[in-house]
Amino acid sequence: MSESSPAWPDVDVVMPIRNEAQHLGAAIAAVQAQDYPGLVRIYLGVGPSDDGTEALARGLASSIDNLVVVVNPSGLTPSALNLAIEAGSAPVVVRVDGHSELSDGYIRRAVETMQRTGAVNVGGRQVPMPTTPFEEAVAAATTSWLGTGGASYRVGG
Repeated sequence: MSESSPAWPDVDVVMPIRNEAQHLGAAIAAVQAQDYPGLVRIYLGVGPSDDGTEALARGLASSIDNLVVVVNPSGLTPSALNLAIEAGSAPVVVRVDGHSELSDGYIRRAVETMQRTGAVNVGGRQVPMPTTPFEEAVAAATTSWLGTGGASYRVGG
């Protein structure tokens, strides 16, 4: 990611994570692959895990300059978010969950939308990626108008 410029505010990506060893690498890689021209830092709010998440996070942080591990003793998502936001300093905060992979250009488009509209909170559509029959059923329900009442972050629009 390139140096910050006045047109592109710094961005802190905050990730509440707990038991995410299986997905963490892909989630961080998707953030690292963003085409955002400003400075991006990643703060992992790491809760108590039994799958090696903290060790993995620390290993990644030792090799990725813009990645910071923030210990979240409670393991609660709101605590992880608050601790990660407090550790950062950027005027723009992007939340990414440990199972999530940002689409290409997500951060740039979000900041462009904020700058163009004056909005203080923007987001994109959540697109489930099921891997089991049960997950496929849940995905079908949570992406249909009937299952969500037409929430645009679920069904688009």
